[in-house]
Amino acid sequence: MKKSIYLFALVLMTSAFSFAQGTPKIGISGGLLNSNVDFDFTLSSLTATNNTGFYIGLAADIPATDKFHLQPELLYGSAGDLGFVMLPVMAKFYVAGPFHLQAGPQFSFSTTLDDIKNKVGAAIELIDDDYNGSIEDTLKTVGVDFGFGAGFDATDQLTVQARYSFEMTNRYDGPGSGLLTLRAQQFTVGLVYFF
Repeated sequence: MKKSIYLFALVLMTSAFSFAQGTPKIGISGGLLNSNVDFDFTLSSLTATNNTGFYIGLAADIPATDKFHLQPELLYGSAGDLGFVMLPVMAKFYVAGPFHLQAGPQFSFSTTLDDIKNKVGAAIELIDDDYNGSIEDTLKTVGVDFGFGAGFDATDQLTVQARYSFEMTNRYDGPGSGLLTLRAQQFTVGLVYFF
């Protein structure tokens, strides 16, 4: 699955570069990250974790027209006990001068889920106290999100942006999977500096 997503991202970025109407730019991106993981168990719901941290990585700006650009990014984020790699592919629509709106898919790959494993383990005991599998086997490491936000090009090289993304996939795949869902939301505020 991971190889398919990496291949898809590579094909998408290569295609975008080949159809670019202007000069593509490459840069670095970073800023503040707030990650919230919701844990829904039948009729009750709780926040499994809500942490603030940082993100950093690479970004590209690929102009298709004057008003429409594609901005793929490869980011690493860390918030509390959570660590993940994110691959957002945002369509940018310039609506007024340097101000633009963003929307698009984001693929996220969890690298650490320590804080969530204990809460999932407690829920599994309620669902199936005879379950003898690994908690790691019940959690999916790859998720598909939808993100949207806005940005402002302060200069040709510096962009300020804010984005919210929510997970469309359920990260839980264990006993009673119809009773339990595990989804994350992220809010980021940061800068992109293009070379």
